[in-house]
Amino acid sequence: MKVKVFEIVKSGLTPLSQEMESIIQEWIDENDDIEIISASQSQHLRENTVFVTVFYRQQ
Repeated sequence: MKVKVFEIVKSGLTPLSQEMESIIQEWIDENDDIEIISASQSQHLRENTVFVTVFYRQQ
């Protein structure tokens, strides 16, 4: 099992949820040989930063 951590910082007018989806989807699209096992998210003390942790397996 491998772990990928994304630090996503809100920038501009795009909602944070859309930025999260865009960044993570781009990573998934670039790595089509992975199987996602689990994911979690936590918000930093600053409201505009979120950490998303993805646990995955390469096939």
